[in-house]
Amino acid sequence: AGSQLFITRPMADKHAILPVGTATEIQSTMRLYPDAFLSASVIFCEGASEVGFVRGLDQYRTANGYNAITAQGTSCVDCGGVDKIFKPVSAFRTLGYRGAVLRDDDQKPNEGLESAFIATGGKVVAWRAGRKLEDELFLSLTDDAIHKLIDRAVELHGEELVNEHIKSASHNATNLTAIQTEALIEGITRDSRAILGKAAGTKKAGWFKSVTWMEDVAREIVGPDLANADPGFKALIDDIFAWAGNAGE
Repeated sequence: AGSQLFITRPMADKHAILPVGTATEIQSTMRLYPDAFLSASVIFCEGASEVGFVRGLDQYRTANGYNAITAQGTSCVDCGGVDKIFKPVSAFRTLGYRGAVLRDDDQKPNEGLESAFIATGGKVVAWRAGRKLEDELFLSLTDDAIHKLIDRAVELHGEELVNEHIKSASHNATNLTAIQTEALIEGITRDSRAILGKAAGTKKAGWFKSVTWMEDVAREIVGPDLANADPGFKALIDDIFAWAGNAGE
């Protein structure tokens, strides 16, 4: 229990011993992400997709010569939604942890809480211009990566479901076959990319909305494509990993 755990923080002339506490957000995080309490820095992810995304990219980067973020004292926590992000953030910050928030931008958290977090040294990385993670992927990656994302979605969920999601997202203006044909003839248009992003993020039925699914996508598709992806998207990814590796910040 949180009442039996303590965090020790060095100070100028002594050590502070802080009780972890019994608040609900601390207790639940302690059960799901105990490694976070052994970290120096925590990335507070809006949901499971962001956790998987960071983990998968970290695995790709590690395989290509970078230090793993865990080796640099950074862990990820799933906050369970945009309206819940700053509950664990507040608890961890009180205990002296360095924190960054990674979130979608289609819905925004409480502005006052986020501003206060930033004012006290917190870092926020949000996807751009009202986008969620799936929007960023389909609008930012190369045509080759988009093909792979569609193939992975079909592999996970079947052509029928993927097709229905595309039809729903486009209000029946297009479908899976039409987009695949278009891609072969002229490349994937921006309109089709936007539709795919919306379809992939279908509420409660997203194509990659689990830690494992998004982890695999990030490691096997996004990571290898980043060098050729939209520079603004790549800059956000670089920002996340630069923060994770700079514990002295």
